[in-house]
Amino acid sequence: MATPPDTAALAAFRAACTDQGLLKQVDSLQDGDVTDGIADDATLLRFLEARKMNAAAALEQFQQASKFRAEKNVLRIYDLMPVDDHEETRKMYPHWTGRRDRRGMPLMMLDVAHLNGAAVTAWRKTHEMPVHTDVTLTPTINPDMAQRASVHFDGLTRFVLPLCSALQGTQIPKSVYLIDAATVSIRQAWELRAFAQDISGILTTCYPETIDKIFLCNIPFYFAQIWSFMKKFIDPVTAAKLVLLPSKEAYSTLAEEIEHEDIPVQFGGGFKFTNGMLPDLDKGIRQGLSWRSGPVKEALPAGPIKWMENEQGERRIVATGTVADLQRADEIAVLRPASVA
Repeated sequence: MATPPDTAALAAFRAACTDQGLLKQVDSLQDGDVTDGIADDATLLRFLEARKMNAAAALEQFQQASKFRAEKNVLRIYDLMPVDDHEETRKMYPHWTGRRDRRGMPLMMLDVAHLNGAAVTAWRKTHEMPVHTDVTLTPTINPDMAQRASVHFDGLTRFVLPLCSALQGTQIPKSVYLIDAATVSIRQAWELRAFAQDISGILTTCYPETIDKIFLCNIPFYFAQIWSFMKKFIDPVTAAKLVLLPSKEAYSTLAEEIEHEDIPVQFGGGFKFTNGMLPDLDKGIRQGLSWRSGPVKEALPAGPIKWMENEQGERRIVATGTVADLQRADEIAVLRPASVA
């Protein structure tokens, strides 16, 4: 949570954002949607911290982020994004494993082996397609690259971080990235430069201070050559969070902050991770939720997921997105009252 000295700065920043009309983006939310990850205190504080509590600079960045999100219609696309597109996008970026470190921060992982020629070609096609903005109804939509990426990272700020915060009993504003770089080559890194630059830009502008550390694991002996040119395409603040780990150092370093059963087997732990997999929720998360009956119990489905609040004040996990052009509104679970921070 914000420390006492931050409270006044946060209140002033919220007032400035309100005066500029920047918080009206929540008007496009559906009835019952919560504002976590969009216009709550934790989100505004991340922008302030990214600019070292400089309110003017933070306001400028929040304006840029709000403009980007409005032009891309991110909040509406979140509810309409085809589930299949969402799952293809998940494979391209660090995605939640369903596990947390000892501090309660969600562990996000990516195996760079998936970022091969076919994946980059598919990404490039979505990068070059026109922006889809006609979402007044529920049409068949084909989101572009930025919209897909934004929905993916909105899933972290709108769903994962609030969930981890509620279960931890304190604000969890950041995540930890685990990247398996065992197969990375100089050629692959060169082909990924545009991808890295675009995603770094979206993260820096719209999702500041959502990353605590990036553990780049199983790096090959020639990684220094790769990093010498790749760092030119990555935001310096993000680059400074990298921890480079050869395979012999991966497990011992991760074990200082993560339990053995939550460290992926690729790094010597006991967690079986496959790139693109749905979150494999740890025991504490499963027990912190009251699950609705269904064919798959105590598990999250594919596609976008969000929090909604009913008239009784219960926080509900709801699956959204579209399947066969029909928008979902499937209740998955309810946050147990004892778990609310």
